Amino acid sequence: MDAGRRQILGLALAINGVLGTIMICALPAWKVLISTSVYPGEIYGTWYGLWKICTIYTTGKMECVGYEVFAPLVDDTMKAIRALVIIAILSGIFGILLGVAGNKRTNFMLDDGQKRKVGFASGVVFIIAGFLVFIPVCWMANIIIRDSYELRNYDSDVSIKLGASLYIGWFTTGFLFLGGGLLLYRQE
Repeated sequence: MDAGRRQILGLALAINGVLGTIMICALPAWKVLISTSVYPGEIYGTWYGLWKICTIYTTGKMECVGYEVFAPLVDDTMKAIRALVIIAILSGIFGILLGVAGNKRTNFMLDDGQKRKVGFASGVVFIIAGFLVFIPVCWMANIIIRDSYELRNYDSDVSIKLGASLYIGWFTTGFLFLGGGLLLYRQE
C-alpha cells in the first residue's frame, strides 16, 4: 500500500474514532441498573451517562434528567472522566485538521518534508486521544464492576451492567490507535 492510501485509511479510521468519542460523550449509557422484579408502571431500569440520568419504566416511557438535579451524584471521578473525554474530542479534532493538512494528496503545504512532519504529528495526536478515551472507559468499567459486586451482597433485585458507551469506547480506542499508527508509519 502506498503512503497516500495508507494516510487516507489512517485518517478515516481516526475520524471514526473521533466520531465514536463524541458518541460516548453524548450517550447516557455508561452504567445501566436493571431491576429484576418489576411490576407494571414501575421503574425497569436506569441509564447513567456523563451528563444525564435516564429512567425507563415498564410502560416504555423514558425520562431523562440532567445531573444538575442530582448534584451529589457528580463527584470528582465523574468530573475527571468528563474532562478526559472532552479533551479527547478536542485533540481528535485537532488531529483531523493536522491529518488533512499533512496528507500527501492535499495542497495545503508545498514542501513534502513539512507534510511528513505534520502527518507524523497527527498520528501522535490520535494516539494521545486514544489514551484519553481508554483511561476513562476502563476507569468507569472498573467502578461499575466493583459496584456490581458490592450491590450483589446487599440487593438481589437490582443488577448493574456495563453500558453500551463503554463498549463503543473500547472500539473507539482501537480506531484511534490504528489510525494514529498508520499515520505514524514512515512515509516515503
